[in-house]
Amino acid sequence: MKNFLLTTILLLSLASSIHAQEVFEWYEGYCLSRAQINPEKATYMQVQNVHYTLAQASELSQPFLAYQPKDTAYLNAKNIRFECSNFLSELEGMEYPKGEYWTTIKKLRLENLKEQCLLREKAVIALNEPKALKGTPYCKECSRYVTALEKGGKTLLSMWKEIHEKEVAGALDPDPINKAFEQHWNAPNQELWARIEVLRYGWWNCVLENQKVWFDEDQYRVEFKKLMTSVQLECH
Repeated sequence: MKNFLLTTILLLSLASSIHAQEVFEWYEGYCLSRAQINPEKATYMQVQNVHYTLAQASELSQPFLAYQPKDTAYLNAKNIRFECSNFLSELEGMEYPKGEYWTTIKKLRLENLKEQCLLREKAVIALNEPKALKGTPYCKECSRYVTALEKGGKTLLSMWKEIHEKEVAGALDPDPINKAFEQHWNAPNQELWARIEVLRYGWWNCVLENQKVWFDEDQYRVEFKKLMTSVQLECH
């Protein structure tokens, strides 16, 4: 009986020791960080989850904006919805470390992902149905582009020309830009070119300029390292 108890104690001690020494590794540039996880603050899976969804920044991959008319064949709102559904389900099911910071950051990540999904889906639909952009995030801030897309015709072309002139004003070599614009302006599918470029360089740029910053990388690093008992850095 004594031998059984001794063996049990040794096994439990060994399991505890192994658990306490779980190591998580990640790269930042050319440097490898190797850290020992504090088992009282997080599990290996929790650490991996936050790194994958926040630091590694796994992103949506379905195309949602065209560069030229032939690209429109690859834009599919259904594919975006499918990808987003998978991303959201995966994130919602992930376990983060306990604590106010991690609860809040997961909520913010979910909100940001839902917003990105909605904007991308609506961008694809708006190529043919500009009204789809009404009611979306930042539609008020970017209303001039939404209005131009919805009205089409001279209003759309005028906005397209304005975007082009702004690009030329900031270019070191405007000749290639002017040449490409002239070709697109005189193309048989002129209005499609206009919708593509107003969506990408007008509306989408406006959205990016107005998006709220939800992730503070410096704060994340501080909180992430609090989950560790030690961190070693190897740079090559």
